[in-house]
Amino acid sequence: MKRILARRGVRAALAILVTVLLCIAMNAAAFLIDTDTMRENAAQGVALLGREGGTPQLIGGFKSTQLDNFTAILILKTAAYTGPETLLEKTFGGLRTELVPGEGQSEWSAFATYAEAVGCGLTYTRYWHGYTLPLRLLLCVLNLPNLQMLLLLVTLLLAIAVLARCAHRAPGALPGMTAGWFLLMPVACGICLQYVPVTLLALLSCLLLLCADEAIGRTIGLPGFFALVGLLTNYLDLLTFPLVTLGFPLALLLALRMERGDGLRALLPRLIACGLCWALGYAGMWMLKWAFVAGVFGMDRLAGIFEQAALRVSSASNGEAFSRLSALRLNLGVILDKSAYLLVLLAGFASSCLIALHRAHRAHQSGLRARLQPGALAPALLALVPLLWCLVMANHAYDHAFFTYRNLTVTFLAAMCACGYATRARS
Repeated sequence: MKRILARRGVRAALAILVTVLLCIAMNAAAFLIDTDTMRENAAQGVALLGREGGTPQLIGGFKSTQLDNFTAILILKTAAYTGPETLLEKTFGGLRTELVPGEGQSEWSAFATYAEAVGCGLTYTRYWHGYTLPLRLLLCVLNLPNLQMLLLLVTLLLAIAVLARCAHRAPGALPGMTAGWFLLMPVACGICLQYVPVTLLALLSCLLLLCADEAIGRTIGLPGFFALVGLLTNYLDLLTFPLVTLGFPLALLLALRMERGDGLRALLPRLIACGLCWALGYAGMWMLKWAFVAGVFGMDRLAGIFEQAALRVSSASNGEAFSRLSALRLNLGVILDKSAYLLVLLAGFASSCLIALHRAHRAHQSGLRARLQPGALAPALLALVPLLWCLVMANHAYDHAFFTYRNLTVTFLAAMCACGYATRARS
């Protein structure tokens, strides 16, 4: 057994190393692509988002439908940057151009204008900007509206595939997955360039687990898989709702193991190992980026990064203090203040409880005893993680509740999974 675990560990380490090298290569390769069509589509996309405004709502009054066009413009301008800097600086700099507002021009109008770089671009070094290569390639053939429609189709098809496999392999998790996906607000997650990367990664991770969890466990191990997911989350995401890539697949994994009869003794170590490895992959990839930034741009660049990190975990916004619980209430309110979402939650929990009762009834008909499932405590513990994240990342959650609330969809998904697997049969 020790030899098998050692082999899995070696394979997982190699997979992580290869993935990191590929990520760096992708960031560099992006800037070897430069076409007139790419620049034109980027300029048109920036102008279109500028006309829509910074944070438009698809459905009035629902913050969950609010887009972040400000960051979407930043993403387009970063992905399509064509400045004179060295390839190394472009790879790790997160460069983009910013225009100074002209006479009678607003700051938003200047920001929502794509311009080719002249001289040194503005850097955004905190993040990897891993979306750059795929977005740059897509802009070579698609304008923004067509790209948004394509991304929406892909996310919906992936969601349908995940729910279909979930119904087949882990029916007790189906109500939670359905409700969780709806609470994410699929349309917004499918068309907003800031929300798409983490959404696609979460869905792909879920689908991989539902189709090949045993094969993954035999090759790199499930903790190794979650380390890779955490690494890729940090590579692609600009700190939106990263816990979705942990919570959705991990809730499904726990459901799959409870389907085959694993108890709390087996589930709790798996929950801890996979969660910690995701966190190590996420944090490790971030620290690696900062190390490259220091090497390319100098150590002084890290001061601003650490200042921003300290701000995001503080309990102050625009110089005014607030309680961390108020940040949590603000995020929960995006869901709980809406009657439509309350009905979805009620239906989800009711369906989960009915599944548990049906499992108990079926056990009774088979001459077995129905007992409470102690293993259901594992997804219940997972449900607490987003609440703690929100309390720790108070400033970020407070300032951006209209998209950070999505971290809390994991809480509702995991809680429904706990209800769906609350019973088991015993001889």
